[in-house]
Amino acid sequence: MSDTITSPRSSTAKSWGHEPPLPGGVVVAIDGSPESVAALNTASMIAKRRGCLGHAVSVLPPFPSYRIDPRVQTSEENMDSLRLQLRDVAVRDILKGAEGAEEWSHEVIVGQPAHAIVSVTKARGADLIVIGRREHGMMDRIIGGETTLQVMRLSAVPVLAVQSDLEWPRSIAAAVDFSPSSMRAAQVALEMLGGSGTLYLVHVEPPVELFPPGFMVPDDVRYPGYVATWFQRLVDSLHAPQDVIVEPVVLNGKPAPALVEFTECVDAAMIAVGSHGQTRMEGFLLGSVCTALVREARCAVLVSPPGD
Repeated sequence: MSDTITSPRSSTAKSWGHEPPLPGGVVVAIDGSPESVAALNTASMIAKRRGCLGHAVSVLPPFPSYRIDPRVQTSEENMDSLRLQLRDVAVRDILKGAEGAEEWSHEVIVGQPAHAIVSVTKARGADLIVIGRREHGMMDRIIGGETTLQVMRLSAVPVLAVQSDLEWPRSIAAAVDFSPSSMRAAQVALEMLGGSGTLYLVHVEPPVELFPPGFMVPDDVRYPGYVATWFQRLVDSLHAPQDVIVEPVVLNGKPAPALVEFTECVDAAMIAVGSHGQTRMEGFLLGSVCTALVREARCAVLVSPPGD
């Protein structure tokens, strides 16, 4: 069982702990890094615009028992307790320094970071996770050591990954292949605009040379002849507010590089993309657009899981 310190103020303790969670709750992961502080500032901005509560979770990995000096009269439990108390103080200070997050509840947990963050989100009834992302070495990528990607693979709610503070976006590019998950990503992206701005619906057609020899296009394929029809269906389903401009865009090329280049050209603040629920091995062997975007995009990346 994981050790936990939960230290909410009385107001947020009541909302999160003793009453049903408020709709639209936001969970943010904090580890003290600049990226996680940026995630907190972004989450605070989103929570303020939504008028909902936020909850911060900080996860400490289990302390390796071999690092405990047997000559010292201490135990692994005592070490974890001390680590929890120190991190709790640090998290309190971080929350005090973030505008709008002073009244947030928070908790510090010893456990596996990705699983703990997703578990807390489910328990809180939150519908968005905000997490910082940073560059990782090749070995981390091979063994699956990227917490941000692990959270995205495990989460049943959208995950927003940021490298720096995100102001309220004025333009978002939503990658669409007309699958349920990409349509949900477009809907979440529309909600993130807050009633005004530009939503680009970007469909990327792979170049012909990517298809293997002898490949036959299925009769019910959605491109290229039916793209306009599918775009119209998607636009109709979004019910965008009057002050939101929805622009369908068709690109040609490999999805991730094409999307990254497009967002840079239009100066979009965020890329929204749907996750198809690949396993880690499938993502490693087949390649994943979500993974590539999280690693390569310079803007924030929002990944939405398949709908229920």
